Amino acid sequence: MPFSLRRTGRFFSLPGSMITNPPAENQSQSQSAVAPESGFEIAMHGFWQKYRTLVFAVVALGLLVIVGREGWQYFAAQREESVRLDYAKAGDRPEQLVSFAAANSGHELAGVAYLRVADTKYTAGDYRGALENYTKAVASLKVPAVLGRARLGAALSQLNAGDKSAGEAALKAIAADGSLLSPARAEANYHLAALAYEAGNQSEVSRLVGEINKLDNAGIWTERAAALQVLL
Repeated sequence: MPFSLRRTGRFFSLPGSMITNPPAENQSQSQSAVAPESGFEIAMHGFWQKYRTLVFAVVALGLLVIVGREGWQYFAAQREESVRLDYAKAGDRPEQLVSFAAANSGHELAGVAYLRVADTKYTAGDYRGALENYTKAVASLKVPAVLGRARLGAALSQLNAGDKSAGEAALKAIAADGSLLSPARAEANYHLAALAYEAGNQSEVSRLVGEINKLDNAGIWTERAAALQVLL
């Protein structure tokens, strides 16, 4: 028999072959290296089989949150643009401005619409109508500059409508409100000083003029207060 197979360890080899069996220690190392990998794959497969529904649900929920947020931002932007266009369409017509404001209650532009209607009524001498619209404007306005103007309009409308105590109380509240801009607070103090002058209360006039002078950027109200004090 020219050659025979001989068994060495677990492998068969040919005598004189260039293929040699790996040493026994290498075999055990290779086997031990394969075993953990196989165990990990089995564990991952089991995890996936058990929790894949939950994983899909979490991913789906995340996508819904993202889509919902983007959708809401788009909707809000579109609505804001629509409100601005409707405001522009109302123009200077009081009835259209009132309709716009009623349809967009709580929006800043609704407050501006009510403010414009109130100014028109105030100029026309309709102080009760002006007061109604100034009050509605205050409920919607948030920007301090226009909010102060609306509150001043309401206070002066009360005074001109004959409700002096309510008008004075409103002016005092404006003068004391640090969240409003200085010009609005200065104007409120000036009107209070003018009322004090009419009542012959010189010390109160001087005190209120001093309050105006304490305010930065009081504008023309500083000059008017000085002119009023000259009359004392």
